[in-house]
This record gives sequence, C-alpha cells and structure tokens, in this order.
Amino acid sequence: MKKSLLIALSAASILLPHNVLAADWMSGGEIMKELVGQEFSFRGRLSGKIIYRRSGEMRMLSTKGRVVYGEWRIDDENGSLCSRIKQRRQAKEICYRTRHDGFGYRTDQGYKLMPLGF
Repeated sequence: MKKSLLIALSAASILLPHNVLAADWMSGGEIMKELVGQEFSFRGRLSGKIIYRRSGEMRMLSTKGRVVYGEWRIDDENGSLCSRIKQRRQAKEICYRTRHDGFGYRTDQGYKLMPLGF
C-alpha cells in the first residue's frame, strides 16, 4: 500500500507543473502575467475587491463600500508586488510576495486572492 502511494506521488510530481505542488513565490514576470489586468476578491485582515491595471494604477473596493485608489509596481529583485494608496499624504509603499494557492493566490501577509469574472 505504501509503495503504491509513493509511486502515485512520484508520478504526480513528474506530470504536474512545478508551481502546483510547491509553494514557491511568484516572480515579477509571473505576477505581471497572472495578476495584472485581472479583478480579484481578497480576504484577510480586510476584504473586498481589487484590480491592478496595466497602467500601474490600482483600485480597491472594501466590503464596507469604501473605494481606494493607488499605484502599484513590481520589485523584480524581490519578486514582490508593491502598492501605495494615493489618498494618504504619507502613504507607505507596501510590498508582498504572492504564491499559487489552490484556485487563487496567497500573499506573504496572509491575504487570499480569488479571480473574479471568468
């Protein structure tokens, strides 16, 4: 029984894409390809919807109805998505790494992103 399970797991690791089995952080290129231009729901300390526009702008709508605008960029050196909210005078830039997590994505700050509109 154990031998059959090991064989099945070994076969899966060969046949499935690497990022499905591993919790590897996404590169800047992967973030651009998979997250930019898409709309997501997010859950964590806060929740709502977010879109990262190709122009470098972002828009968040909280579940409480507050709309927040900002800017985003990719930090290629760290493989992070960085954002800054425009409405705050001295808004700090927040950078976070992202990985695949089931159907959606998970950030290193504990947020879950799920694609919308597919």
